[in-house]
Amino acid sequence: MKFEQAHRLENLHPSGTRVVFSKCGQLAREGIKVTALTVGQPDYDTPKYIVEACKKALDAGYTRYTDGDGIPELKKAVCAKLEKENGLHYEPAEISVTTGVAQAMFVALMSTLNPGDEVLVPDPVYLTYNEIPNIAGAVVKAYDLLEENNYQVDVDQIRSLVTDKTKMIVIVSPSNPTGGVLGMESLQAIAAIAKEHDLIVLSDEIYDHFVYDDEQQLVSIASLPDMKERCIVLNGFSKSMAMTGWRLGYIAAPVNMIEPMNRLSFYMTAGATTFVQYAGVTALEEEDGSIERMRQEFKRRRDYLVAEINKMKNFSCQMPEGAFYIFMNIKKTGMTAADFCNYAIDKYRLAMIPGSAFGKNGEGYARLSYASSMEVLKDAVDLLHKLDAEF
Repeated sequence: MKFEQAHRLENLHPSGTRVVFSKCGQLAREGIKVTALTVGQPDYDTPKYIVEACKKALDAGYTRYTDGDGIPELKKAVCAKLEKENGLHYEPAEISVTTGVAQAMFVALMSTLNPGDEVLVPDPVYLTYNEIPNIAGAVVKAYDLLEENNYQVDVDQIRSLVTDKTKMIVIVSPSNPTGGVLGMESLQAIAAIAKEHDLIVLSDEIYDHFVYDDEQQLVSIASLPDMKERCIVLNGFSKSMAMTGWRLGYIAAPVNMIEPMNRLSFYMTAGATTFVQYAGVTALEEEDGSIERMRQEFKRRRDYLVAEINKMKNFSCQMPEGAFYIFMNIKKTGMTAADFCNYAIDKYRLAMIPGSAFGKNGEGYARLSYASSMEVLKDAVDLLHKLDAEF
């Protein structure tokens, strides 16, 4: 039999981050230590109160099928979270529970975009937002998020990209990979364009708890006047609850958008894991301060790493306002992002993600995750100083 992949996958590219992960894995199997600032997950264990809740759910026999769009208790708890923390007013019928935010991205895009539709996507951005529209046959049009603009939008550029085929604009704030947070001016400009041209806005808010200005709370674009009806909000438990492996996320959107997402989601997974959902209820309703402890620790690590990088001759970075990534400028080295990161891991066993994995505007940058321990960060800084001295 001659196997040929489905044509819809012809424009689906391998993940640039996976290349680095694979190399780290190979070195580890060879017994070679790697200092890795690659993985976008907290180095904390899931809080014990959540783990205990999961055990209780298992003991109580919550191991059977449930509603494909999520158990009522979790959808109600999500609504309460969105109301209290984000100023968003949703009913349980407007919530869909997913097997992680990765699935939420997939169903939100695939249930909305048709072949030929145009979707405006930030550059740089987490690679999924370029790849899934390709599967749908949609056309990705990139809008710039640039270091010199503090990773805020260029309103005139976005307006110039909108055509009668434009259906959606994607925003990711706080951003993976830049750590940028869209300010109110950017959000209001995007909202105005969306209303003027009748666009859907997909807002990825998975890092909403990790904003480091103590006086600032993330503003969801769906909370702006007349925006909820055209917004799809994605969020979940992976980052703020240190639950990456639990695979639990959710979508908030009007019922007319949620219903087709639920249909598609059912044919993918038939629903998120039942006992994990019950743990999610406890995670939201009995939060024990773990989120704030993580936020403060990530802020401490961020401040340390930014200060050290900006002491170097050939590397620099902005102070990220959110998430747990630094987008380090390496342009003075004269190397491409991929060559620089390959050189760093080959010679110094220091692993970073090339910025080019996140789009053309990522060329000349390396993404560093400070979700690693302070001990790892200090080792990384020592290696960066040695690397800096070579140029």
